[in-house]
Amino acid sequence: MKRNKNKGVCETEFQKLSFDIRRTIILSEYMKHWEMPEFRQTMSRENERVELYTFPGNDSENVTRFSTIGLSSIRSKDSERQYGIGAELMMVLPKEVAIEQEDQIKNYLFDVASYLLNTLGRQLTVGTTIPESPLAPNGWPKALLFDEPRCEPEELSCFHIGSQHVDLFWLIPIYGSEYELIKEKGLGAFDKLYETGDISLVDINRPSLATS
Repeated sequence: MKRNKNKGVCETEFQKLSFDIRRTIILSEYMKHWEMPEFRQTMSRENERVELYTFPGNDSENVTRFSTIGLSSIRSKDSERQYGIGAELMMVLPKEVAIEQEDQIKNYLFDVASYLLNTLGRQLTVGTTIPESPLAPNGWPKALLFDEPRCEPEELSCFHIGSQHVDLFWLIPIYGSEYELIKEKGLGAFDKLYETGDISLVDINRPSLATS
């Protein structure tokens, strides 16, 4: 998919209207809880697009959120079968990390979106993981976990766009050892370690919850 800072996507009137409605519904919920976005960037593929919004949050939170709009509307280009992700993504990071690595973060999230559309081959579910990748920003855990948006208001867990049910997934950077733990023993084993520990999954400099 091509990345653009501005629109330049050839869309039919129906597609444009459909996207505008989707954006209105989802963005209004984002803004209700996260206030005004600071930045928007667009990734396009033919007549389809995904918008990535940056929400700096307030000073008391000290985190920045990155979240998509439009991923839930795109279907794969698999020649044998088509499937839709049916979801949007969010990532929560310490504010200083978001400032220092802003471009890397945006590129990474667009890379993840492309992976989901072109490689994953199925809809997202809680507990879906992606193995370690060199595409992760410098200094980060290299694997990823898709989880429900913990610590966010219930209204953000899903959206209804007409008859479509759209889930919001929290994208969590995890270590290779944590990825292996989840693959072998399931998400419950990871959750148990998290609940008994004293770390924040938002902190990319945290220690691994699993031994190597």
